[in-house]
Amino acid sequence: MKDSSGLNRHQLLSCLDFGKALTSELDPNRLLERVLEKVSKLFPSECWSLLLMDEATETLRFELSIDLDLEQMKDFRLALGQGAAGQCALKQELLVLEDVKRYEFFDDKVDELSGYRTQSLVCVPIVFAGRTLGVLEMVNPKALDKQSIELLTIVSDYLAIAMENTRRYRKLRDMTIRDSLTGLYNQRFFYRSLEVLVEKCNAAEGCFSLIFMDIDDFKKVVDTEGHLNGSRTLREIAQKIQGCLGEASFAVAYGGDEFVVVLPDTARLHAAETARRIRDAIKTATFLTRWGRKVEVTASFGVATFPDNARDIEELLALADQAMFRVKNTGKDRVGLSLN
Repeated sequence: MKDSSGLNRHQLLSCLDFGKALTSELDPNRLLERVLEKVSKLFPSECWSLLLMDEATETLRFELSIDLDLEQMKDFRLALGQGAAGQCALKQELLVLEDVKRYEFFDDKVDELSGYRTQSLVCVPIVFAGRTLGVLEMVNPKALDKQSIELLTIVSDYLAIAMENTRRYRKLRDMTIRDSLTGLYNQRFFYRSLEVLVEKCNAAEGCFSLIFMDIDDFKKVVDTEGHLNGSRTLREIAQKIQGCLGEASFAVAYGGDEFVVVLPDTARLHAAETARRIRDAIKTATFLTRWGRKVEVTASFGVATFPDNARDIEELLALADQAMFRVKNTGKDRVGLSLN
């Protein structure tokens, strides 16, 4: 049995199953894993890839693939209009290249990096509300019949809806754990994370450190530059802090001009090194230059480590806070360690 589009019953059921699997998934990582699993079965090809659009740079990057070494491709980008995938993203049109040699826009850089030899290619745009989210790419597909192309088009629509759903879900989730001004984590996330870290450290005899920091004399910045520029300065400071941290560490907007940095698996002396790195990054920076201003600030820091300095969250926070205030009261612009 076929419907008016020419798809047979098996193809229609496969498409329905694919749509249900994708549109019910809100976790972005699990969504892409399902894409990898489902599409590779529906459309056998020598190599299958999903490229996602980076809206900030308007370039495509390889997000996942079957048989393509993503490590080789991690720095590779395609501009809009570049290569078949770039053309597909730019025009938002499905491209079927039965012989890639016949197309001047075909770019063989991926073949050079991967060792593949592309003979035929199918690129399907993933578009939602007029925005290109990415491109599905099939290298040397085993079938290029009309039904497969129609099914691909339907699948890309499902995928666009699923990707937009996960984007909105992630945005809503971030609103509950992120500070709206700086983009750093908020106190809700902070305290929840500390509970998890304490449990892990107690179970595995590990450690973690906290850095409490306060911007020195920040009221003078607000009085001189105004509240709007004060907020802008805090945003730029947050970016400086974030730029000094590794993947496992995170920063928290604790309140006003106070920040906390959480350093899992980090002993006190290494935490102090990180605090000095943040101190130097802030002290040597000039803020508000985008708005024609030149603002310079310093910060004071306090460091405490679990379980060396304290065995519970409340005491640990108090000790890091006390170390910071000792610095504030004895000259500022330095890093202090807990005396406990």
